[in-house]
Amino acid sequence: MKKALVVMLMAVMCLFAACDSGSADKGAVIGSVNGYDIYQSEYDYFFSNIFLSNYSNVFYSYMGVDFNDEESARDTIATFESTAWQYAVNFALIEQLADQYGITYTDTYLIDVLPWGYYHTIKISDLQNQLAEKVREEMLAEIEVSDEDIQAAYNADPALWDGRSTSHILIKCDVNDEAALAEAKAEAEELIERLNAGEDFAELAQQYSDDGSASNGGVIDAYINVYGNEVGTENSYYTEYVDAAYALTNVGDYTAEPVLSSAGYHIIKIDDIRSGYDAVKDIVADSLKTVSDDDVVTRVNEMLTEAYDSADIQIKYDFKYYEPEEDAAEATDETDGETTDDAAADDTSNETTADDPETPTNSDE
Repeated sequence: MKKALVVMLMAVMCLFAACDSGSADKGAVIGSVNGYDIYQSEYDYFFSNIFLSNYSNVFYSYMGVDFNDEESARDTIATFESTAWQYAVNFALIEQLADQYGITYTDTYLIDVLPWGYYHTIKISDLQNQLAEKVREEMLAEIEVSDEDIQAAYNADPALWDGRSTSHILIKCDVNDEAALAEAKAEAEELIERLNAGEDFAELAQQYSDDGSASNGGVIDAYINVYGNEVGTENSYYTEYVDAAYALTNVGDYTAEPVLSSAGYHIIKIDDIRSGYDAVKDIVADSLKTVSDDDVVTRVNEMLTEAYDSADIQIKYDFKYYEPEEDAAEATDETDGETTDDAAADDTSNETTADDPETPTNSDE
C-alpha cells in the first residue's frame, strides 16, 4: 500500500457536529500505526468536520460539487475520506512521539462527556503542545552563545539584567470606592503592625493575601528589574510595586506603609537582590538563545515525516470511495489547505498567572 502523508500540527479541532453527551465509545478498530489502534470514532470525527466545513464554506457554494448527486461528489468524498484517515494516522504518530519523550496526559471528566473522537482530539492536542515545548527545549540546548556575546549583552545595560525577587501581601479592593479603599488600607496597616511585632510574613500572606501567591507565602517567582519587567521576559509589573521594591535597601526589608496600585494595597518584602555579571550570566545567555514558533513547527513536522516514512500502517476499514492502494498524495495535498484551516484552531498563547502583581494586561489583579 502506498502511503500518503499530510504533515500538520493540530490544536483542538472545532467541534462543528452535535454530539450526545456521556458517550465514550471508541467504536471498532479500523486500523493501526505501529501497533497504536485507530478507532472508528476518531475517523468519524475527522470526516464529519471536514465534510461539514467544505459543504458549507467551499465546495457546495463555489466549486460546483453537488453533494446530493453521488457521481458529482464521488471524487470529493474520496478526498475527504483520505484526509480524515491521514489525520487519524498523524494523531497516532504524535501520540507515539509523545511516548518517546515521556509525555503523558491525565484523563479528565470529559472522557465521560464527549464521544471518543472529540475527547481524543483534546488529548492529542495537549500531547502535541507538550511535544512542541520539549522540542523547543532541545533546540535551545543546541544553540551555543560565546562568553564575549554574553558579556557584551550585559554591559549594554546592566540594569536590564539585575533584579530583585519579592514577596507580597495584597489586600484587594475597588480603588475607585473610597470606603473600600480606606478599609483595605486599614487592614494592610494592621498587618504591617503585626509584622513589626515579629509575626512571620509568609504566614500572614497565606492567611490574608488576596492573591494566587498566598499559597506560597506571598512569594513572587520572578526577578524584577528597575524598569518594571521580569528579568529575561517582557512581563511587566505595577509601577508603584516596582518603585516600592527598589526603595527598600536590604533582603528582608518590607514596606513601612501599604503600597497602592490599581489592584489594591500591597505590603512588599525583598527576598533577594541579584546584581553583577556573574549572578546573571546564565539569564543573559538564555535570552540570546531564541527559537521561533515556526522553527519548532518545522522540526516537529520533520519528526512526523520521518516517523511516517518508517511506520507500519495497517488499514482495516472499507472506505466508501477512497482506495488506499492508490497514491492519493496529490489529491490530499490539494485539499489540505482547504480543510485544515477550517477544522483546526490555533492554541498558542503566552500564559501569565494570578500569582504575579503584573500590570492589568498580564494579570487579573
